[in-house]
Amino acid sequence: MKLHSFQHYSHGLEMAVHDAWVTTKVKSALTFAESTRGLPIHVTTHAGRVALSGRLDSHKQCEQAVGLTRAVQGVVDIDASDLLTHMFTPGSLPEAPNAEESREYSSQSSTKKDDQ
Repeated sequence: MKLHSFQHYSHGLEMAVHDAWVTTKVKSALTFAESTRGLPIHVTTHAGRVALSGRLDSHKQCEQAVGLTRAVQGVVDIDASDLLTHMFTPGSLPEAPNAEESREYSSQSSTKKDDQ
């Protein structure tokens, strides 16, 4: 019984070390690549499955991040569903970071146009 529990524990520890190694390699690849350097991409790995998350400026940056991740040895699968862009869907308006400030600015600018 103890041998089985030790083997189970060591397998879990081996998987955790492997996942940490894969996460480190993916983060390094994203950090040192010209196309993704400095982008706010978060990386987690579980059983070889890498999850990418963050908010990027374009779909092209998302594709580049996924491509770099795919090239890392040890990556079994990639989940990029939480890798979002600042793009907005048609029919909806993007919210400004500080909505009150942008409304004040737009009302002041419209007043100035009327004055002229």
